[in-house]
Amino acid sequence: MNYTEKELIIFDLDGTLADSKAPLDNDMADLIIELLKKRKVAVISGGMFIQFEKQFLSNLPASTDLLKNLFLLPTTGTRMYAWKDSGIEKNSAELSAGWHEGYSENISPEDRKRIIKSIEETWNETGFALPEHIFGDRIEDRESQVTFSALGQEAPLELKKAWDPDKSKRQAIVNILKDKIPHFDVSMGGSTSVDITMKGVNKAYGVNKLSNFLKMPISKMLFIGDEIVPSGNDYSVKEDGVDCVNVSGKEQTKEIIKELL
Repeated sequence: MNYTEKELIIFDLDGTLADSKAPLDNDMADLIIELLKKRKVAVISGGMFIQFEKQFLSNLPASTDLLKNLFLLPTTGTRMYAWKDSGIEKNSAELSAGWHEGYSENISPEDRKRIIKSIEETWNETGFALPEHIFGDRIEDRESQVTFSALGQEAPLELKKAWDPDKSKRQAIVNILKDKIPHFDVSMGGSTSVDITMKGVNKAYGVNKLSNFLKMPISKMLFIGDEIVPSGNDYSVKEDGVDCVNVSGKEQTKEIIKELL
């Protein structure tokens, strides 16, 4: 693939730039900084903005010249945040440290309650044994997304990887939820999670919103993720026609960034 024509590089976060819920390592942070000097960069993931702050922004310098080229799309692209000097109009009050919201596709409070009830019913119907230890909340209301994490939001990475290595448990949960709440999108998230958003609001939606904001055709974009497969939460971007590279993990991502540089 010819990378030279790409003006915006979009990354998945967990499994692509960093391990699940882990911060960028120093090498990756340095590469992202160099990339921001040359291209626009976006990061899209299932976590909320506060997770982006902890996992991603905390490893980057607070340079306005760099940050104006960076766009963050939390909760699977249901929201978008831009730096105050990026030229993108804000639709809400400014967040801390100069970031503002470009859009947000929130689910109504009533529907979020319905989704949470459906998740609880679905878990009981699967017959899966309740894990011996739960690490943090299992169901998180993120307003524009509801996320179920089987072991809890703060579970150690090694336990996450062991819980559903072949995706069969999450696929069973997804299949039941799709029948219960057909008017919402249901997809696998991280290694133990399932994400529910408004119908049609997914990573591809976020990429298209960013395309409109920047007045940039998707032909000028490159998406890099670790789940660009039919059952993966990155696949909607590929289906939408964006050029994609599926990676095995952060080390392969580093090699691609080096090529881009």
